[in-house]
Amino acid sequence: MLSREGRIEAADRWFASDFGPKSDMARSAPAHCGTCGFYTRVAGAFGAAFGVCANEIAPADGHVVHVEYGCGAHSEVEVEMGSIVPVADLVYDDAQLDVSE
Repeated sequence: MLSREGRIEAADRWFASDFGPKSDMARSAPAHCGTCGFYTRVAGAFGAAFGVCANEIAPADGHVVHVEYGCGAHSEVEVEMGSIVPVADLVYDDAQLDVSE
């Protein structure tokens, strides 16, 4: 079990890391990890401030993240689903031809 000093040192490192609330990514993200469905809170003394990201497409996947970190891959993000095949605005039907003589 970590001592109080060990917990404080670990929390300070994690807070200051690339997955902490002061990182560039976190400052530009639209939402925080604490409200994300992929955020898995850790148990014990760290649980109020830290969790683990479980989003396989997020840069923080598998890392300890601060509850106020954010990356843009939030579970509430709505992804625009468009056609993967471009569709023309005007489509001609060649199945029926008008033949004029």
